[in-house]
Amino acid sequence: MFGDIITGKYNYKIRKLGDVAFIGSSHRVFTTEFVESGIPFYRGTEIGELANGIEPSEPYYISEEHYNKLTKDNTKPRIGDLLMPSICNKGQIWMVDTDRPFYYKDGRVLCISPNRDIFNSKYLEYFMRIKTLVEYPKLGSGSTFAEFKIFLLKDMDVLVPPRNVQNQFADFVASVDKSKSKIQKSLEETQLLFDSLMQKYFG
Repeated sequence: MFGDIITGKYNYKIRKLGDVAFIGSSHRVFTTEFVESGIPFYRGTEIGELANGIEPSEPYYISEEHYNKLTKDNTKPRIGDLLMPSICNKGQIWMVDTDRPFYYKDGRVLCISPNRDIFNSKYLEYFMRIKTLVEYPKLGSGSTFAEFKIFLLKDMDVLVPPRNVQNQFADFVASVDKSKSKIQKSLEETQLLFDSLMQKYFG
């Protein structure tokens, strides 16, 4: 539909990500500032879980007062922004889909806030999932682990199809996700029936 990300042969125009999206991170939060409960604080691990549709079971927390102080200068992600661990070796991109407050670890989690006039966030999420899989092995590790940096993301080539084409793709993704949900529900109901019958026959 769009071309080949691996070879870079695309069907539409290319832009630098830094020209069509704001890329940044958060303010630093120290371990001494964690509290027992409050506003969830996500590291790369939790972002990876969210990208896979898993609600983090054991996040850290910061106080609401601290959260309000940290987000005064617009470092709070909006719905439709993309969050990714700096060690993004499995395409673990999460598109923010909630307005519930949370905060995230500076440096280790990067935020991509796309220009909404140019991008459908769902399209960009899936593009970046594949793009990071292709680009991550190219990162030089040296004596440390390889990770994406803000300047690397800003210089990354991204495919920018017409917005109506992006919307068609996003609608297709939504349709597939709906079908997957129905199938999963059917499998769970079948498993319950099977377990019930096994209990009846052998219990």
